[in-house]
Amino acid sequence: MSRIAWTTISALALGVVIAVVSFLARGNGSNAASQGVDTTTSTTSFSLPLAEDPSALALAKHDGNLLVGIAAKPGGPIEVAALRAETPLARDKLRFELDGRSMGARSCGNGCFRIDASVLDGEAKQLTVQAASSAAAFGLPARLPPSGEKLFARALRTMDQLQAYRFIETLTSGRDGVATEYEVQAPNRLSLRVLPTGSFRSVIIGRKRWDFHDGRWERGPFPGLNVADVLIWRRATHARVVGHDPNGVTDLAAFGLEPVPAWFRVSVEPSGRVVEAEMISPSHFMAHHYRDFNTKIEIKAPK
Repeated sequence: MSRIAWTTISALALGVVIAVVSFLARGNGSNAASQGVDTTTSTTSFSLPLAEDPSALALAKHDGNLLVGIAAKPGGPIEVAALRAETPLARDKLRFELDGRSMGARSCGNGCFRIDASVLDGEAKQLTVQAASSAAAFGLPARLPPSGEKLFARALRTMDQLQAYRFIETLTSGRDGVATEYEVQAPNRLSLRVLPTGSFRSVIIGRKRWDFHDGRWERGPFPGLNVADVLIWRRATHARVVGHDPNGVTDLAAFGLEPVPAWFRVSVEPSGRVVEAEMISPSHFMAHHYRDFNTKIEIKAPK
């Protein structure tokens, strides 16, 4: 797959509808695609080395446009990344508390702060990160949650084997948001419409696309689509089991560097199908709700 195809699919999989619409509408080819994705991938403005450690637990929350992401190892330390939109916050703008006790923190990279405290050590604890009037609180369990990598791999295989499904995506930067309905037909067909009115619609089949403008469909090129890349969480790593619902759904938490650095939460049915997925990344707070697995969906070229 070419870089242009990959970056364009990444933008689509991220649900950056405004950027995708702009790219498709302009029809400026590879330069437009690259520029559009440069905008979405500017979120590499922070460091969190511990998030890539397979023995760590990575979690994230947001309050408005404040993102707080953490990674913690048994016995410590805890690393914290805090950003307002896509801008890392300075140490003097933050307050850290562990079980209500103020904690010191030292730098561990761009936008990263390390707290030397014992956690996941047999006693549940709560970490709170305060930034002005915004805050994020994390309940850290007594022990490191068990690995969820086998279940994650099974979920990925199950979703990749589906012939068709639908999902609703909600995306916000912390303020206004957009909801989009997708229909997916393997291996290379996808349609989308922005809700609730369908003010923007698009159909993509392989290397062709059709966009609905001014009451008519306009055809144009597309770098190439593989619907497997629509699953925004597929490149997450080091999944851990963080919850079990009464209906048998298992919640996994993970972190990944592609298509942008982000924290993920994936809810997996006993069948292996994913029913919900959440991504938290600077200025991109996204949720997917999957349904209609292997129902009859036919995506055709508009006439």
